[in-house]
Amino acid sequence: MDITINVDKMVGFLKGLLNTPSPTGDTDRAIAYVQQAFAPFPFTLTVAPKGFLVGTWTGEEATRPRALTAHVDTLGAMVREIKDNGRLRMTQLGGWSWTSVEGEGVTIFASNGRTYRATILSTTASIHAHTAKERNEERNDSNMEVRIDARTRSRAETEALGIRVGDIIAFDPRVEETDTGFIRSRHLDDKASVATIYGAIDALVQAGLRPRQDTTIHISNYEEVGHGAAAGFPANLHDLLTIDMAVVAPRQTSDEYTVTICAKDNAGPYHLGFRRELETLATAHQIPYHTDVYPYYGSDGESYWRAGGNVRVALIGPGVDASHHYERTHRDSLEHTARLIAAYLLS
Repeated sequence: MDITINVDKMVGFLKGLLNTPSPTGDTDRAIAYVQQAFAPFPFTLTVAPKGFLVGTWTGEEATRPRALTAHVDTLGAMVREIKDNGRLRMTQLGGWSWTSVEGEGVTIFASNGRTYRATILSTTASIHAHTAKERNEERNDSNMEVRIDARTRSRAETEALGIRVGDIIAFDPRVEETDTGFIRSRHLDDKASVATIYGAIDALVQAGLRPRQDTTIHISNYEEVGHGAAAGFPANLHDLLTIDMAVVAPRQTSDEYTVTICAKDNAGPYHLGFRRELETLATAHQIPYHTDVYPYYGSDGESYWRAGGNVRVALIGPGVDASHHYERTHRDSLEHTARLIAAYLLS
């Protein structure tokens, strides 16, 4: 049966999650947000020692247990060095282009518990002080820095603020929903997918339904560095459905309005039989979808495979344009992804 996704409620959840900072390695705030939002559902999510959320929703059967996973950790940075001028040198959390963060506002979570606002700039940002050649040099960790919004012009003054090497730097998400249905923000990868899991489960609960099979809900917190969902699943798991953003870019079939079913990414193909079942489900429920291949991409499902998981793994997700930059998706893509998750849970 087809069920109705409450898109407004799902997008509301998404906006709150996007506005909750969670760079890889500092995800407790976002994990708490998800745990609280999922609290009304008929299962309990608990925080594992590693920091991810996990719980099992009892289904009609337990013959082929399933799991859904999506990740809450995002791109970000960490203080690598306090420079002589009081500004900060960064090391990356996750894979992003230096040009994608130039001029971005950030929040520094200092070791003493304080937060500071700041901006990422090149060391030759002033057009009135540097030549065109200097201003147009390739961006990298040696010529980009964080300018702190505090009175500091030396290493000692910055240290007096409580800022230390190893402190986390979170990029501003700049969340905006347009009247044409677009949501643009940093970190739609993968908070948009967490929202689609929320939307699918909420729809089933509101309809008085539960999944066909026992289903583990797994919200991981280290996907951006390659080992998010390597653990946390029951030993008798049969299927793992990974939900992560679909790549919208030239030469891709994915778009911002449908759900994408991934056939292959950088690590190789996903389980063919599982993929065909999802394509059949989408067709049967008239859910618009595309099948695509991602050349520079990996997922939490593959993390579990590498850890020895003897399960079928598939990957679906909402279309996200400009991945690992200032991203964008559409309400339609979120809705269709949630509908496919719900159809799978009931199948």
